[in-house]
Amino acid sequence: MAPEHTPAPQPNPLIEAASFFDRSIRLFLSEAEGEAEALHAETWILAVARMAGTQIQFALAGAPNGAGDRARPQAGAGAAQEGPRLVGLLLLSLEQLGEPLQEAAIDCPAEGSACSRLSLAQARARLQPLVEACGRCHGLGSGELADALVIATALAIHHCRGLVPVARGAGLAVIGLVEGAKTVPSQLAAA
Repeated sequence: MAPEHTPAPQPNPLIEAASFFDRSIRLFLSEAEGEAEALHAETWILAVARMAGTQIQFALAGAPNGAGDRARPQAGAGAAQEGPRLVGLLLLSLEQLGEPLQEAAIDCPAEGSACSRLSLAQARARLQPLVEACGRCHGLGSGELADALVIATALAIHHCRGLVPVARGAGLAVIGLVEGAKTVPSQLAAA
């Protein structure tokens, strides 16, 4: 009797996209700062989290693959409901990376996102084309891209834990998520 053949597990597009974002955004931001070693930890964490929040805007507006054309902004209740879900996903992802953190322990810095070397608009301008391309490549909609970017944010926090304590990194991520989700992207404002 022949042994049973177990099919290989199918790759998870969300995890593949998160891994892609982890590698690519790090590279994009390193090149933007001039040297691979010059990547600024707070900027990295905030940029990825801001893009996750931005994708919530696109998802609520019904925009496919993070593309803002023909979509209308839908701020308010929808974004408020997505925030706690995304924070929960961030904490779960950190736990799976060996960085368990309770929501009450999140340390949002008093200076907010002022420590970032990129503004929200600059992060969007540099990273939105990458996010849209990833969405098309992996067949992910804006909501799924937001989830993948939250997982990538957890990866950034994990990578930067020697420079930025995990609780502070999670606080920066929450600030970035809120900024991205509450500030209407130019693609939606023009629609």
